Amino acid sequence: MSKRSRSIIILLIVLTAAVILYALFGMDRGVETTPVELPDALPTEAVSTPEPSGHDVAELSPDTVQAVISLLGRTESYSRTVTVEDFWDGGSSVTEMKVWADSSMTRIRIEQSGGAKNILLKDAKLYIWYDNSQNVYESNVMSGSEADEWLRVINYEELLQLPVENIISASYEQYMNESCILVEYSSGEFGYTDLVFISVSTGLLMGAETYDGDTLIYRMSSTMPNLTSPDEGLFQLPASEK
Repeated sequence: MSKRSRSIIILLIVLTAAVILYALFGMDRGVETTPVELPDALPTEAVSTPEPSGHDVAELSPDTVQAVISLLGRTESYSRTVTVEDFWDGGSSVTEMKVWADSSMTRIRIEQSGGAKNILLKDAKLYIWYDNSQNVYESNVMSGSEADEWLRVINYEELLQLPVENIISASYEQYMNESCILVEYSSGEFGYTDLVFISVSTGLLMGAETYDGDTLIYRMSSTMPNLTSPDEGLFQLPASEK
């Protein structure tokens, strides 16, 4: 073999080795991987928060929260106490309501100084009466959300109809010892900001707040619901009206 041939072979070996070394070490330094952003760690008590089927904590965002909420179903039978607070310049008010629900029937009782007010939604009818009177007001139920309206709680199903850009934030949180989905969003022509806490396990609204700018004007909270079926007698009209 000539001296020139040996030189060419040696050069080829050196070039081959250089290519291998670059492939092993040089390329790793030259490629940057886009970092994956994970949500902040949940509070310790929320670590075991159950997520709706098919979704995990990392997937809950303004873009996905409507799909997650659409998977929730409301518990049909329960009893609980709902407290609603209203705030205005120089004052506030508090209304406490006991509520019993069983399938399509809902009974609401509001304690008042002149006698408790009773509201019954049953068989597509609305009934209202007071403890100190046998007179019963009756009308047809106009919508499926009348129970929420009489309870003065936000009908969070409206969230599903909002443009995504109206949703400010979404996360899993603990509220009143219940694992909840927290959603902050802008709704209505007045530009109010609403926060709602929706139970993952029951689909019930556990809490809500409404702000006019930075000013709190409405707050709702619920006790932990009792999920046993209420007594049938709670859904009966006063004796003279049965």
